[in-house]
Amino acid sequence: MGYSDVAVRLMTYNLNYGNPDPRGSLDAIAAADADVVLLQEITASWQWALADRFAAQYPTHIFRLHGRKAGGLAVLSKLPIGGEEMLTPPDGGWFPAQRMVVTTPFGECEMLHVHLRPALDNGSWISGFMTTPPVREQEMIKYWKDLARALPIIVAGDFNEDPSGLALAFLAQQGAMRVPTAGPRSWHYEEDAWDVLKMDLDHIVISGELAASDAIVLDAGTSDHRPVMATISAKLAA
Repeated sequence: MGYSDVAVRLMTYNLNYGNPDPRGSLDAIAAADADVVLLQEITASWQWALADRFAAQYPTHIFRLHGRKAGGLAVLSKLPIGGEEMLTPPDGGWFPAQRMVVTTPFGECEMLHVHLRPALDNGSWISGFMTTPPVREQEMIKYWKDLARALPIIVAGDFNEDPSGLALAFLAQQGAMRVPTAGPRSWHYEEDAWDVLKMDLDHIVISGELAASDAIVLDAGTSDHRPVMATISAKLAA
């Protein structure tokens, strides 16, 4: 199986609405220079900072703020975007998802931008770890049904679950593949500058018509999440 010589460099990055050093994360986005950037936890302050910093680098900006500070989404793109809409979460979900059609060098792709339910239940991460996996699965099932599914599909964002999670398992059942990454874990909890807890919670998933390469978690930025990037292209016939 060969691959096309045209591709899209995609980034997904949870900026953390309470990020103590926004400039560091803005610098990470600028340096990576992806073609399409999907961002989670966007507040009004983040919107202002992103629009100001990337007015020239990214001609297309889409901001969708949310009543919960962590629920805002944004897209920065060098490529044309059409059909953008928000998708309502099912019962138990906290944040909406975003559907759009991106015109890439290899044709149109349907893109689903997600921020799934955190593993938090009644203020407890311990009970949430046990009770929220089915919620994320139901979110993904609902969003998948909301897609047109007439084009190659990319699903990316903060899944709030590791690669063994139920939402990713559902996508695998639909023939979509999580793109494995090199580099550090995409989420880390620090104390005294040491990672005391770290997991891969941020993912890029592609349908069978697509291929991915050079996928990496960048050790960059100042959020508790790190940017995840991959080069995505169309598969060529054998």
